[in-house]
Amino acid sequence: MAGLSTVSKAAGIAASVRDAGIVGAGGAGFPTHVKLQASCETVIANGAECEPLLESDKYLLRREPEAVVAGLELVMQAAEAREGIIAVKKKAMDSLGTLKKIVDARDEIRILELENFYPAGDEQILVYEATGKTVPPMGLPLEAGCLVQNIETLRNIHQAGKDNTPVTRRFLTCTGMVRTPSVVEAHIGTSVREIVRLCGTELDDDMAVVLGGPMMGRVEADADAPVSKTTSGIIVLPREHDLIRRKTLSLEVIIKQAKAVCCQCNYCTELCSRYLIGHPLQPHKIMRQVGYGLDVPEEVIKSAFLCSECGLCEIYACVMGISPALVNRILKEKLTSAGYKPEFSVPPGDFFDWKSLRDFRKIPTSRIINRLGLGEFDHLSVRFGVKTDPDRVEISLRQHIGATARLQVKAGDTVKEGALIGEIPEESLGARVHASMSGRVIFADEERVVITRGEGK
Repeated sequence: MAGLSTVSKAAGIAASVRDAGIVGAGGAGFPTHVKLQASCETVIANGAECEPLLESDKYLLRREPEAVVAGLELVMQAAEAREGIIAVKKKAMDSLGTLKKIVDARDEIRILELENFYPAGDEQILVYEATGKTVPPMGLPLEAGCLVQNIETLRNIHQAGKDNTPVTRRFLTCTGMVRTPSVVEAHIGTSVREIVRLCGTELDDDMAVVLGGPMMGRVEADADAPVSKTTSGIIVLPREHDLIRRKTLSLEVIIKQAKAVCCQCNYCTELCSRYLIGHPLQPHKIMRQVGYGLDVPEEVIKSAFLCSECGLCEIYACVMGISPALVNRILKEKLTSAGYKPEFSVPPGDFFDWKSLRDFRKIPTSRIINRLGLGEFDHLSVRFGVKTDPDRVEISLRQHIGATARLQVKAGDTVKEGALIGEIPEESLGARVHASMSGRVIFADEERVVITRGEGK
């Protein structure tokens, strides 16, 4: 009976997470209830927040440490894990005294203090830092006995378990060329323009916006685009900034650059974060094939699938200013569209002694910031406690990995915040979507729902 009770409780936690529409808040957007259906030895709370300029996870660890730890405990129960690890940058610990007291009172949870390097928050890097285990190439953390969850995801899991609160808001950092950089609690579907305005700045034609972090984020051309469950940051920069130029290069230019100037120095490989956990990814050899059309082993080309697209090769390693990460992305897209599914027979680390090199090749985040040309925005005073109060939200029915949510409302309906507006299609991977404010549905189709303030508030 005890075993049945444990299974029942784990299923109940996963069900509440499913009902709340929780997805990975770190950026990938994988439906969390699916993750909770697996068992593991260790649950890792990812509080590394390794992207420069972002502050939201650290804010939640200061503001709601009890909720984060409670969410971690729920995940540990669901996954029958024996250990919980909260991974945080060592430099952030001075402001996390309450979190430390909470964790010190628990035998099964500990804090891992990380060095300030990039990309410490990559989940495969994090697994190695926390446990010394390497996730197999193309594998998942579960294959190393681990499950990784973002800090905000854990907070949302606690909210769902406590009172069935669905995900309707998102904590994000708005910084860069704004008058008052802020961590904002945003209603999902609020426009980028409105959030930047809350931070004291009106967007104009001389400004550009990066959604996410400066390394892996993307340039958003539409200032009225809505934020989603996975929007971790809004970074406003001058349109002529080098980071914007890099992120808006055309495919043709990227390939031409790769062919014209790659000097085969192999720095992109020597500093690759995945190469330095023993994965057979050697970007310089991929660039050799792209540049010279040489007959290279299939193993080299398919290793593009191992790239995390962290951008370290482009921003820090390459002396010629080209981007192996973007070339790898293109290769992955083309091979995937052709139906190619790679398999890797080389176990991690069998081809070179990476452990003796790794500690000497961790790149400090401060150096990344300087290379990005973002030094003027580092160490800005950040305002907290800012909340949106929109009159209109535009909510995408696909804010997650998997199938688009199935529309549950129609134009003219009155809804309250938290009402279900998108359901997971039957027998599909997906996540529920909920109204992020009370009001009237003025538009609804298979892709999005627009709600304006009014009845239902």
